[in-house]
Amino acid sequence: MPKRSVKTPPPVEERIVPDAVIRELYDKMLHIYYVEERMKVFVKQGKCTFNAPTRGHEKVQAGIPMLLKPGHDWFYTYYREKGVAVSLGMDLKDLFLGMLSRDGDPNSGGVNMPEQWSSRELKLVSQTACTGSQYLPAVGMAKACKENGKGQLVYVSSGEGATSEGEFFEALNWAQRETLPVLFVVQNNGYAISVPQASQTSSKVHRIAEGFGMRAHPLDGTWFEPMYQILPEVIRNIRDGKGPALIECSVVRLESHSSSDDQKKYRSEDELEEILERDPVLLTEKYIVRHQLMTESEIESLRRGIKEKVDQAAEDADSHPFPRHYDVLEHVFSANSPVAEEPDPGFASDHKVSMVQAINRGLREEMERNPKIMMWGEDIGDPKGGVFGVTRGLGEAFPGRVVNAALAEASIVGIAGGMATGGYKPIVEIQFADYIWPGFMQLRNEIASIRWRSDGVWDSAMVVRVAVGGYIKGGPWHSANIESFFAHIPGWYIVYPATAADAKGLIKTAARAEDPVLFLEHKGLYRRMDARTPEPVGDYLVPFGKARVINEGSDLTIVSWGTAAHLSKRVAEQFAEEGSASVEVIDLRTLIPWDQECVFESIRKSSRVLIAHEDTLTMGFGAEVAAMVADECFDSLDAPVGRVGAKDCFIPSAANLELEVLPSVETIRAAAERILAY
Repeated sequence: MPKRSVKTPPPVEERIVPDAVIRELYDKMLHIYYVEERMKVFVKQGKCTFNAPTRGHEKVQAGIPMLLKPGHDWFYTYYREKGVAVSLGMDLKDLFLGMLSRDGDPNSGGVNMPEQWSSRELKLVSQTACTGSQYLPAVGMAKACKENGKGQLVYVSSGEGATSEGEFFEALNWAQRETLPVLFVVQNNGYAISVPQASQTSSKVHRIAEGFGMRAHPLDGTWFEPMYQILPEVIRNIRDGKGPALIECSVVRLESHSSSDDQKKYRSEDELEEILERDPVLLTEKYIVRHQLMTESEIESLRRGIKEKVDQAAEDADSHPFPRHYDVLEHVFSANSPVAEEPDPGFASDHKVSMVQAINRGLREEMERNPKIMMWGEDIGDPKGGVFGVTRGLGEAFPGRVVNAALAEASIVGIAGGMATGGYKPIVEIQFADYIWPGFMQLRNEIASIRWRSDGVWDSAMVVRVAVGGYIKGGPWHSANIESFFAHIPGWYIVYPATAADAKGLIKTAARAEDPVLFLEHKGLYRRMDARTPEPVGDYLVPFGKARVINEGSDLTIVSWGTAAHLSKRVAEQFAEEGSASVEVIDLRTLIPWDQECVFESIRKSSRVLIAHEDTLTMGFGAEVAAMVADECFDSLDAPVGRVGAKDCFIPSAANLELEVLPSVETIRAAAERILAY
């Protein structure tokens, strides 16, 4: 136990907290304390790769959940919150299984880092180790809670260092703007690893929240009375729909930042000695003794009993082997494919529609089918309906379900991720691919991994629609293709339609998928005449991973997608008109997954292949296709695998310079001729 030379706080004239609550609090804090003591042993034995001690934070982490409703409210914790898991009632053995990454770990099956807790029963959502990235999904979950109207709130917390992250500011803004039921808890121990708060911000954290118009309260997190006095009303106001609140709890970090840190290197002996006077465990014990709630012998007996219980749970967990379940790919995607078979499209009429119209009508049909679909993005509400008019009329048709978002891409996608975890189906828009990068932290680390990192317990089924591509004088900041970046992230489906019929069938499939979908819409094809088709009927769904042969041939296979599919088809038509070659053109339609069977079968027939795409040539997705072709079809090839892509350059603004960078009918034909002549 901690040193017992701690100064006793001044006598409290009025007993604010009921004695039973103090006893419960002390019991939970002792459980947390002895868990930490046992973790020190595991760290020394090399059995735990990472441990972030809660010492000094126990009263906040045990006390605030006691004032909430476990199993009813939602919890988004950060990496220093064993105390919340213990306070909510997580089985101690399950906790140690998670810390030791052992077989049977219910938090993640052993794939996530220690300290990242997960329990559907406790509504404790699996987290990552990324600093501050829990805030936006938590706000998204609060958005779902508000829609559900069940009086739930979302607890989300971090240390003060994470409040320097931009996503923290965005979360405050969105939560306050929509009056969402979020309790922000900042546990301020004065240090972000070795960096003191003065180097992080010039303002108190609660003042930052007040700047957004949010109710905020600074509290002494080592003493329970302030929490007990202030928080019940704060929580009641949140449940009553009065919007979020932030609590900044002043705590102490009694031990080093983590098992890989030594705070004696950057904190003085005097400072480390001084903070012992605010040890929450010992302060509570002093209170108990002073008010005769327990005798010294009762305290000793309680300690022994809890220590034995914790040690037994630790030994039980330590007896488990490392995970025996080796299928690490199992939860990258849902086991349920969005669509297995491609139906006969069936057309509503012979009248051709544009890709814009097709996507709009597909979204309308899916919103009618599924009331859980919610849409937001910059300018997508009526009357504008997005900068390209894709969502025009949907806001009027579905009031409150298609709305404008703040100009904050991380918020747009991160909040969608949290709301999806809460059971809704967000379909959000990023205005241009070039502007998606502020959301990359959420897209890569949070949304894509949640099913995998939670051993299939949580998911984040959502759709991100993005306008991509050049050929319409968009210039360097409105013309990017991003499929190769996202193809490198496990967990995302990547869809890239080239025609109106495919766009409608694919957006409907995306709306029903159980995984996140990146839906790439080439703005040069939105209204292009050769991308127009008759509109498929409402039950037409295009399966992911099913390519379409748009021109049959036997001398050369061109694999393409997006605008390159149209350019390649024109090349094939030229060869046919001349009678010089028979070229098969394949439109992949989706890149993750892509239809290897269709491509390989065509190559085995033609013995030659050219891969054409609009993205830059170096590290474009065509390189992956080429590598797989070399692996699977080498014996069938009569010529080297060819590739055509954009030059390794940004897209210029001047129209003639843009065309110099991007692929064209001429560059694709020249590459095809070289392969045919080999």
